[in-house]
Amino acid sequence: MTVRQRFVVLHRYVGLVMAGFLIIAGLTGALLVWYYELDALINPQWLQVEPPAAHSEPLSPFALRDRVDAAHPAANVHWMMLAPPDAHSPVRFFLSPKPGAPALPIDEVFVNPYTGQILGGRLWGDLGQGLANLMPFVYRLHHSLALGTLGTWIFGIIALLWTLDCFVGAWLTFPPPRRRDARYRPRRFAKLPGDRRRRARPRVRRRRGGRHPELGAPREPGVPPHNRSPPLVATPGGRAR
Repeated sequence: MTVRQRFVVLHRYVGLVMAGFLIIAGLTGALLVWYYELDALINPQWLQVEPPAAHSEPLSPFALRDRVDAAHPAANVHWMMLAPPDAHSPVRFFLSPKPGAPALPIDEVFVNPYTGQILGGRLWGDLGQGLANLMPFVYRLHHSLALGTLGTWIFGIIALLWTLDCFVGAWLTFPPPRRRDARYRPRRFAKLPGDRRRRARPRVRRRRGGRHPELGAPREPGVPPHNRSPPLVATPGGRAR
């Protein structure tokens, strides 16, 4: 097996291995384009709020944080939204346990920006809580195969293999170098068995003094066929033609 043939086999099977990961990343990435819209459709009780009036102003984000701290004394707020993205969206807070505290049952909290009411919460990405975590789980699947640091390393290795495989595929698209021995050159237009496109026409051999194949009569030597009169044939009226 030549070096080129080995690279063809390597390119083929590396591509098959990468295909599974790329399908997962592609399908989940297509869903993440509408992450917030799909999440609000699945969880309308948390992610859809109505302002009390047409021009109502939301409360201060720090006042909302104080309410979250009072509701979850064993947690610290380590990420918060300073303003809702639109008039019908809640404010999100992400929590982390305090040093020495047990694990939190929820780490994402939704708060009504107009009233300060805590709408609910979830453990982000934990599919064991039901469909409420579907979109966060899709995000984890897209980012790290839902395996944490191990999944991130796997995707990184796949990305490196994909980069190298692209260069191998580009090299394989070029035709192989021709050998000096012409006997081993590929026959790109070889005649297939049963191919009659190049069949030669049958040759008609004419013998000197024999019968001409077109007129069926003896031919005089040295006289062209078109200068010789056709043979006479008797008709019932007695005339020859």
